[in-house]
Amino acid sequence: VLYSTRRDAQIAIVGERELPRILESGLEEEGLDYYSEYLDLARFPDAFHQNTLRDFLRLKYSEQRFDVIIAMHELALEFLGKNRNDLFPGVPIVFFSSSPETQRVPNSAGVVARLNLSGTLTLATELQPDAQQVFVVSDDGRWERRARAQFQSFVPRLRITYLTGLPTKVLEEQLATLPEHSIVYYVIVERDGLGEHFHPIDYLDRLTAVANAPIYSWVDSTMDHSIVGGSLKNQKAEMQAVGKLALRTLDGEPADAIPVSLVDLNALQVDWRELRRWGISEARVPSGTLVRFKEPSPWDRYKLYILGAAAVVLAQTGLIAGLLVQR
Repeated sequence: VLYSTRRDAQIAIVGERELPRILESGLEEEGLDYYSEYLDLARFPDAFHQNTLRDFLRLKYSEQRFDVIIAMHELALEFLGKNRNDLFPGVPIVFFSSSPETQRVPNSAGVVARLNLSGTLTLATELQPDAQQVFVVSDDGRWERRARAQFQSFVPRLRITYLTGLPTKVLEEQLATLPEHSIVYYVIVERDGLGEHFHPIDYLDRLTAVANAPIYSWVDSTMDHSIVGGSLKNQKAEMQAVGKLALRTLDGEPADAIPVSLVDLNALQVDWRELRRWGISEARVPSGTLVRFKEPSPWDRYKLYILGAAAVVLAQTGLIAGLLVQR
C-alpha cells in the first residue's frame, strides 16, 4: 500500500486499521503478506525526494514479488505511473482518487469518490440561515482552486474570503475577530505561510480554540475536534471500497476489465455539543443527519424510574379516592 501522505495522517491510520482486516478476511486460505509505504509529499514535494524514495523502494523490495499495489490518492498514483517499470513491473494497481478526471494507468482498477466540499457549505447555511460571510482556510492554491470551483454557486448570496497560506499567527488573529454572521470552513493546513509544517488535525485544534465563529469541515476525521459538522467523507467506507476492489484482483479478475467505481462516501454529521455552544437550534438539522455526542435528557436517562414513580403515584391516588368514596 502506497500512501500519498505521512505515516500519522488520519487516512493512513484508518487504512492500516481497516485494510489488513479486509484483505485477511478475503484471503483466509492464501494468507496475507502486507507492506505499507508513505510518500509524505506535502512535506517533501521536490523531485529529489521522489527520486530518492524510488531508489529506496527499488532496493528494499528487489526480492519481493507483489500480487497487487494499492495507491491511495492521486499523488501516489502519479508516482507509480512514473516509476512503475523501475519498481513493480507488471503488477496490477488498485487506486483511490477524489477526481473523476484521474487517468488510469495500464493494468489498474480504481475507486473514485468526487471531493465534495459544497455539501458542507449547504449544511452550514441551513444551520445558520443568517450567515453572510464564509472564511475558507487552506494551505495552498491547489485546495483553494478546488474550493472556488465548488463554491461559485453560493456567490453573491455569501461573501467568501479565502485565507490561503497565511502565517499561523496572522490566521489565528483573523479568526479571533471575525464579524457577526460568519462561518469558517477548514479545508486543510499542513504547511503555513512561513513554511512551518503541522499535522492537519492538530492545526484544526488550534483554530477552534481561538475562532469566534462556528467551524465546519469535509472529512470525518475532523469530528470531535470542535467543528459543528459537515457533509463528511467516511474514511472507513473509503478503505472498505478499496479493499473489496483489491480482493477482486487478487482473485484473478483482470484489473483493466474492472470499470472504475464511482462512489459517494459523504454523509451529513453534526456535533450536538457544538450546536449548543453556538446557539444553533437542533430543529434546523436536516432530516437524516447523524447527530453525534448528544447527551441523553433526564427522560432518556431515567424513563423507567419516572414511569414507575408515576404508576405508584397514580395507584396511590386511586386508592385514596376509593377510601374517600367508601367513607
